[in-house]
Amino acid sequence: MALALNNYVTIPVQATTSPVGIYTAPAGYNAVVLCSQATNLDAYAQDVTLSLEREVVGVAVTTHSAFKKPVASHDTIELTTGRYTLTPGDQFKLSSSVNSKIDVTISVLETLI
Repeated sequence: MALALNNYVTIPVQATTSPVGIYTAPAGYNAVVLCSQATNLDAYAQDVTLSLEREVVGVAVTTHSAFKKPVASHDTIELTTGRYTLTPGDQFKLSSSVNSKIDVTISVLETLI
């Protein structure tokens, strides 16, 4: 079966205190991150971290799109400004200052290489 030219993917996840891989660009596709939002469900401000992990010459290199970014009580913020392009195997990881108080939604366009 032939691969689809374009796939739109929405990733809804709750952040935890340990960094967890929430999206990995699949083989055969480049992924363009269109939007990434974090919503604080708590009555207190909380921090959120979104990082990109890419393997470079056999070494995992981590860069942050948002590092301990504060989210005010009952507020929503954008975690990425502009677009991110991920190549196959690139992975987004997410963590927050508390468990189950930050909802994150990421929208991705996967396009055939």
